[in-house]
Amino acid sequence: MKISIAGTGKIVEEVLKMLQHEFAGKIEVTGIFSREKSVEHAIDLCQAYAPTGFVYTDYSRMLQEAEADFVYIANANHVHFQYALQAIETGHNVIIEKPIAVDRVETDAIFDAAVQRCVYCLPAFSLLYMPLFRQLTDLLPQLGTIRMVNGCYSQYSSRYDRYLNGEITPVFDPEQAGGCLRDLNIYNLCFTIGLFGPPRTIQYARNLGWNGVDISGTLLMQYPTAVVSMGAAKDSDGLSFACIQGEKGYIEIKGSVSVLQEFTLHLRGQEPQTFKADPSRHRLSYEFEEFWRLIEDRPNCNIIIPYVTRVAQEIAIALERMSEK
Repeated sequence: MKISIAGTGKIVEEVLKMLQHEFAGKIEVTGIFSREKSVEHAIDLCQAYAPTGFVYTDYSRMLQEAEADFVYIANANHVHFQYALQAIETGHNVIIEKPIAVDRVETDAIFDAAVQRCVYCLPAFSLLYMPLFRQLTDLLPQLGTIRMVNGCYSQYSSRYDRYLNGEITPVFDPEQAGGCLRDLNIYNLCFTIGLFGPPRTIQYARNLGWNGVDISGTLLMQYPTAVVSMGAAKDSDGLSFACIQGEKGYIEIKGSVSVLQEFTLHLRGQEPQTFKADPSRHRLSYEFEEFWRLIEDRPNCNIIIPYVTRVAQEIAIALERMSEK
């Protein structure tokens, strides 16, 4: 399988390292698109992790010249729509980092275009592809009726001090779809909607920075039998965890749901059972394994495309509803 990449940020380097380590000989990176100001970094990435690939500063040229089964869209949030749409319109399958787009209108347009062109449009929500997430989903009925879910994802941003000094980077720029909701709390949305579907109601209480961007906040979601409260913070450190409470027991998740490394099932009157991710596998490897199977090993592909697509669209709807408040 061959892929080309739009973007040079931290997630791109993490993906490139993972592909080199776990998919050598299976997935080849043929091109990396970079803005002019980041081209030296792109060259370094290409030399280190994609020696057969080329660096492009013209996106259209990369789409035309770099042979690719998938284009991986991993640049700034606010340009996902235009880059994904251009790739789709030139007949490429696309993998899109979170968020798919800034609102429901853009998200629906991307998926509609993919259907019209008969190509795949897959959200890179790694959580949805993890075996441990599927195992957690299978165990939920043992908890009985779910009554409460709460959690938090706290990660003091490496760019927050610069923000406090008046420098606006994309992650703290509301004009570039930045903010805590779209950067961290979207994982909590993905987790919740992936498990329980769309909520009846949703609210977002947030702390705003000096330029109006949300720097931390809490989601409150109402379901027919349960209340969900999930917080996230880019402006402070704290515990990252989640807990799913049912009438017969609870599931305790240590760490952020975005990585889901382990959880413990507590059933009343029984010994706790702990389930852990395979330590030899990178958390992002599962999604790329499924992408690879779509192209190279289709009969054995386990991906549920309508499922991940539905979750992505429901998240877009939730984001749009909250942005209107």
